[in-house]
Amino acid sequence: MERVEKVDDLGNSIVFKRWRGRTFDRDTRGNVGDQLKMIESFRCRPDDVLLCTFPRSGTHWVYNMARMIQTKNLQYSGTPEMMEFQDMKIIDEMKSPRMFHTHLSYPFIPEEAKKGQLKIIYVLRNPKDAACSYYTFLSKVENTSYSGNMDGYLNAFLSEEFIGSGGSWFTHTKEWNNAMTTSQHLKILFLKYEDLKKNLYQNILRIATFLEVDHEESFLKKVEQAVGFDNLKKEHTTTAGESELWRHLGDNGRMPIYKKGVIGEWKNMLTVAQNERFDKVYKDKMSDLAGNIDLVYE
Repeated sequence: MERVEKVDDLGNSIVFKRWRGRTFDRDTRGNVGDQLKMIESFRCRPDDVLLCTFPRSGTHWVYNMARMIQTKNLQYSGTPEMMEFQDMKIIDEMKSPRMFHTHLSYPFIPEEAKKGQLKIIYVLRNPKDAACSYYTFLSKVENTSYSGNMDGYLNAFLSEEFIGSGGSWFTHTKEWNNAMTTSQHLKILFLKYEDLKKNLYQNILRIATFLEVDHEESFLKKVEQAVGFDNLKKEHTTTAGESELWRHLGDNGRMPIYKKGVIGEWKNMLTVAQNERFDKVYKDKMSDLAGNIDLVYE
């Protein structure tokens, strides 16, 4: 494992870990390799749910709505336990029904998950909004992994030298897409952030059906209200939003999760030149998946 700190000519700085040619978040536990081995061999339970997202793709939003459905409880659950960052013993000892999360790209999830031993919820957000939201997030936390302007950040995001969980947004998305297309064993629900914004209740119903949880419409409507952006943002300001694991990022571990929660914020953050550069890289890297991924940008 190599800890990498890159500084460009304008002083923009990015820090990440590199393991076997792959990039990982600086806060991935230990030397990365040992943590990935423990994740690979993690023993799953039939009622487990693994939430998988690239950073800033609706993680906390979907986690809380799915957790409410799973537990039949409208209580705010805060931040999920994340496999690459947490002591795996803590996740192993969680009471059933468990729900935990990872930003990891598909090759690094538990082997039993790949064999269908648990249910997976995978959420995809358009990369421009994900990138811009992540930039804002990194600018608000202490001990940030990126310090600098948007242009330097975009250079990193569009490359493979980014604060990833096994790869860039492009690698992450292609590997998950390939897994969903080719694997016959995955028990997976594919959600799009933009679809959730467009029709939240129908997707809450999809989650309940996927989790095989019997809920009346009246309860699911309450879930819809409970996970409204303003409600979650308010709940996050309470002690329920705090996390000891993330205390080094500031505010007692309460991460700046809830920004605006809208589609198309990238139009207010990217210049015309930056957007054109983004489109070119996307076309170069993702053209072979154009028919499989229908993204909404506004």
